[in-house]
Amino acid sequence: MNASQAARAAWLSCCNQSGVQPGLPEGPRALQAAVLGVLSLLVLCGVLFLGGGLLLRAQGLRALLAHGQHASPEAEPGSEDS
Repeated sequence: MNASQAARAAWLSCCNQSGVQPGLPEGPRALQAAVLGVLSLLVLCGVLFLGGGLLLRAQGLRALLAHGQHASPEAEPGSEDS
């Protein structure tokens, strides 16, 4: 028996009586999936909220600019009357 076999035999006799490699329990994986899902939803809602706010701001600025351009020709005849 070489050193690696002796180390493996000692490990198996000490920690794992069945000889099967221990796997990760399912609890932490389910918790990770739940946390990842919640964080993904938060990011998605944040992007939609901020994107919607920027879109409304852009539309408001566009409407304000269009209103200002329509108001400019009306102001010119008034300035000639003065």
